[in-house]
Amino acid sequence: MNSTDTIPKAPVPKARTPGRDDPPVDFSREEATYERERARLVRDHLGKIALIHGDDVVGAFSTVGEVIRTGHERFGDDQIMIKEIRDPDLPVFMPLADARHPSFQPD
Repeated sequence: MNSTDTIPKAPVPKARTPGRDDPPVDFSREEATYERERARLVRDHLGKIALIHGDDVVGAFSTVGEVIRTGHERFGDDQIMIKEIRDPDLPVFMPLADARHPSFQPD
C-alpha cells in the first residue's frame, strides 16, 4: 500500500430517531429499577445523575456529559435512562398558576 491509497471506512450506523407516529419509548423497566434503588440513591448520591440500563443502576455522575459518554461507551445505541436523583422527585406536570386567584399569596 502506498501513501496515496486510502483505507475505506466502515459505514457508521445511524441511530434511529423516533418519529411522530412512533409509540413513546417504554422506560417502565428502568423506572422500576430507579424506584427499587431510590432510597439508596437519595441517601448516597443526592443531586447527582443516575445512569440506568435495564435492571441495573450503572452509576451516579456529576455531569450529564459523563453520563452520556459512559452510557455510549458501555451500551452503544441500547436504551438507557438518565435521571437526576432528587428528593422528592419533581412533579411530572405543573399546572399554570393564576396570580390573580385568591389563594395565591406572593412572598
